[in-house]
Amino acid sequence: MSTQTEAAADWRVKFSRNLHPDGREQSEVEMLDDEEQHSDHGLQQTENQKQKNLQAERRNCFRVSKFSLGVFCFLILAGLMTHHILVSLENNRLKTSNNHLQTELSGINKTLWDEIKQLKNKIEGKRCPEGWMRFGSSCYYKSTKNRTWIDSRSFCQFAGSDLVVVNSKEEQEFVSKLNQNAESWIGLSIEWSSQKQKYEWKWVDGSPLTETFRDERISKDPNYNYHAVSLNTEGKWTQLHYTTIKNWICEKCITF
Repeated sequence: MSTQTEAAADWRVKFSRNLHPDGREQSEVEMLDDEEQHSDHGLQQTENQKQKNLQAERRNCFRVSKFSLGVFCFLILAGLMTHHILVSLENNRLKTSNNHLQTELSGINKTLWDEIKQLKNKIEGKRCPEGWMRFGSSCYYKSTKNRTWIDSRSFCQFAGSDLVVVNSKEEQEFVSKLNQNAESWIGLSIEWSSQKQKYEWKWVDGSPLTETFRDERISKDPNYNYHAVSLNTEGKWTQLHYTTIKNWICEKCITF
């Protein structure tokens, strides 16, 4: 047999319902005194309070979780914003630095081009003296008179130059064209070398002979002094005693 008890709200009675094993149901009504009513009411209030406290705890936990999640999201957002700001500042710094470098490079290039133009204008505007011919960075003078090698060199030196020193095939071709009418002295002669203890060919600027445009009448290893070289009308070099009188060719560098 089972018993179910129900209390009527706001009434001082208690209803009981008994179920017998054979299925019969028996109901009883019992009048409650004040003490029993208060006891049941207190139990009911206790249960209600527990439910309220449990709900309040759940709400508090939920609030704490929401607050923690909000703080976490805020920190992530703040970190992302800080990173974005730092990256933007670095990009701006790099752009500014690149702009400064581009400006400096443009200024340097402009300065270099201006200097190149000025130098080009200066070179192109530089003129050789009257009666002189220009080739490369030098001016050349071809005489029409005849003098010895020593006197020819003295004339060139008085004019601020010296007898021509041939340094290349191109220069050889140029002076050969100047010399089509008569043979001319050039700045090559035999000198004694105290260091080597022998005679050797030397240019008037002190440099040794390294390349020749000579014919078979020029000694490769001279063994006597007082000889120099002249350029014939065919552009060949000829070895002569320097007291022989010939035309001459002077050369002087263009100074800037």
